[in-house]
Amino acid sequence: MAVIWQQFLSSFQFDSYFPLLAEVGVILTLMTALAAWNYIKENKFWYYILTFVYLLSSLVVILTNDWFFFLFGWEMVTLATTFMLAWSDWKLVRQYFVIQFSGSSILLFGALAANAFGYAKIGAINSIPLQFLLIMGIGMKSGLFLFHFWLPPIHSEAPAPVSAILSGWVVKLGYIFLLKIIPLEKGNTFLFLLGLAMVIYAGWQALRSADLKIMLAYSTVSQLGFIALAIGTGGKYAFYGAVLHIIAHGFAKTTLFISSGIWQKEYGSRIIYDFKDAISRRPVTSAAAIMSLASLGAVVFTAGYKSKYLIKSAQTPGILVTTVFFLLGFLSFLYAARVIYWIFIKDQDYSNFLSDLKHGFNHYQIYTADVLALITGTLGIIVVSFWPEMPAGVLASLADKDFHLISGLRDSLIYLALAAYLFVNNNGFKIKVRDNLSLENYLQAFLNFVYGLSRKSVKFDTEKIFEAFFYNAIFNASKKLYNLVYQDFTIQLLWIPIFMTVLLLWQQIYAYF
Repeated sequence: MAVIWQQFLSSFQFDSYFPLLAEVGVILTLMTALAAWNYIKENKFWYYILTFVYLLSSLVVILTNDWFFFLFGWEMVTLATTFMLAWSDWKLVRQYFVIQFSGSSILLFGALAANAFGYAKIGAINSIPLQFLLIMGIGMKSGLFLFHFWLPPIHSEAPAPVSAILSGWVVKLGYIFLLKIIPLEKGNTFLFLLGLAMVIYAGWQALRSADLKIMLAYSTVSQLGFIALAIGTGGKYAFYGAVLHIIAHGFAKTTLFISSGIWQKEYGSRIIYDFKDAISRRPVTSAAAIMSLASLGAVVFTAGYKSKYLIKSAQTPGILVTTVFFLLGFLSFLYAARVIYWIFIKDQDYSNFLSDLKHGFNHYQIYTADVLALITGTLGIIVVSFWPEMPAGVLASLADKDFHLISGLRDSLIYLALAAYLFVNNNGFKIKVRDNLSLENYLQAFLNFVYGLSRKSVKFDTEKIFEAFFYNAIFNASKKLYNLVYQDFTIQLLWIPIFMTVLLLWQQIYAYF
């Protein structure tokens, strides 16, 4: 046992920017824990136990370079966050578990393959096929394009503090892993193209969303696309941009999901058209949300501007690159500005603002834990914006980096003028509220498409299909595997820890004999 513990401790790497990312993960988790204090009413003790397990496990995932501890830590993160979804709906628990299990299976196969090809520790992998395999495993667990289908419905239906955890940090674990395995000098073209597709497709879907939580879920996929694009680009500044964007988006999206939970309780709705007098009723929430949305839109002097500028500056210079990144930035600005327009500008009366604000302070209950969480998120965005080198100079070379704030201000003003023109002439892009997203709807559409090819029309009970097929398939496969290997359950319980110990101690055993 002492040897295992020693091997566990020696697997941690405290160099580069990974300790910084671990510290940010702790801060974001504490933010969601504060927000959950008034949101979670039942079984609060068990919720915080799961939060603690998730936190410790995520630190292992970020800091270890051992394949076994990495996979074990990530599965503990999956289990903890899966059961957190039980505070919403057990159906959501089963769906999330099935999807994460699928990603884990591919990731496990990729890890075993990497180990077999000589990559005994987690680090830069030069083999393109191995990179591709691991990207596929990460794709399902962290919402890469084509594998992102589960993220909007599950994140939008989860309790607000859990959405903040999932969107603000859990999905980032995959991209932190990619920072380790993708060579800094070369990048990965496939990952670059996936990121580009994520920014465009999910950004368009975010612009078409009237439900705040659905918009935030799609914008998560879009913003993750910038991270994937940066890692796929390769180069020091692209990787620094990915690190900064992981941090900037983590603070912004955690703050926004917490805000969405507060507003949902306040208004009994998640539709942005229903939020009236938001500033006077929830001034701290409103200020934090505006700052976070500005960062998502890469407004100059925000954290999001600094991270996206680094990603853009790492690309090959040229008019095409400049134009593409200008349009990508405008898409992000547009869906963020649309939320600000509907909540804080459209049909709002500020003629008696001070008296309305005083009335709000006197009549609306303010929870200290929520305010602390929102202030922490806002401060995080400010720190990243003004000190991109990070406290203690973790990214020291960024202290002298020219971020061209004047050109950034110019672009922000152009974005603002274009958005104002489009909003005025298109009624603020007011779009009909879509039905709640669900994996059953996606499955129904897929089955209808397949049967439509044969000109048949069949109505499926997709929820039963999902549970009967996917969930039971995993259960039956596990049962058959168990029956194939051992009949005696007691022997199997004894064999599993022995087998895992042999794996962990293989080098010592081999050296002994």
